Amino acid sequence: KNIHYILMILCVIAIGVVVTVVAVLNTTTPDIDVNKPDEPTIEAPDDDIPTVVEKKFALVMPVEGGTEGRGFSDTALSYNPTLNRYDGHLALDIIGKEGSKVYAGFDGTVTEVTNDAHYGGTVTIDYGKGFVATFKLLADVSVKKGDKVTEKTVIGKIGKFQFECKQDAHLHYELTQNNKLVDPMQYIVGDNK
Repeated sequence: KNIHYILMILCVIAIGVVVTVVAVLNTTTPDIDVNKPDEPTIEAPDDDIPTVVEKKFALVMPVEGGTEGRGFSDTALSYNPTLNRYDGHLALDIIGKEGSKVYAGFDGTVTEVTNDAHYGGTVTIDYGKGFVATFKLLADVSVKKGDKVTEKTVIGKIGKFQFECKQDAHLHYELTQNNKLVDPMQYIVGDNK
């Protein structure tokens, strides 16, 4: 009786060994030369297909020598010296000397240019990817509607006008992403040199 149990156990083990050997033999592994380092495979470019490199959305500081002034605030109130009160500020004020160059900040298309005594020159640029910028308090606007601009295109200079007139000379810079005002500082990553 014990011999039957021993033979059954040996048969089960034998079957397990055969299944394992078959599985191992059916698995192919590439030959690996341990003395030769891995070399990257380089494919020749297909000249018929143009290479498209998408530029990430990162703004250069749009004001020559500019520094952050009154920041963007959609939840907390900040002091408005012109109106002598606390209010929300859905833009970024970038302080610069009066007459400092103002750059487009990113590649895009000018969609609107206006001029009035309150805001001075106002330029709106569609950067694409859902981003649109509006520059206010500009003097000597040097672009017109429909112009294509690069990040370093000079669109005007910092001026002094009635809007926010009790502050230092600055650019009032609004940025929308998919029609929602956002903080431009989260995208400004470099200077304009």
